[in-house]
Amino acid sequence: MTTVRKTIIVTDKQDAWIKAQIAKGGYTNDSELIRELIRKAQSKSADGDLSDERKAEILANMKKHDETLQKLAQ
Repeated sequence: MTTVRKTIIVTDKQDAWIKAQIAKGGYTNDSELIRELIRKAQSKSADGDLSDERKAEILANMKKHDETLQKLAQ
């Protein structure tokens, strides 16, 4: 696998967080941490982020089920 050099800009707070993660020993350098964060984001996307339409459909179904349960509980 080939690599590409990138330059990124982060805030002071983000830089401090990155340095803290490295200091904890979980990562050996900035690049390793950032690649891991990218892999996690890619995995989440691959798992299928739901469209707004699908989210609305799921919420509507949940509401219907809640209403049914409330009627049954009466």
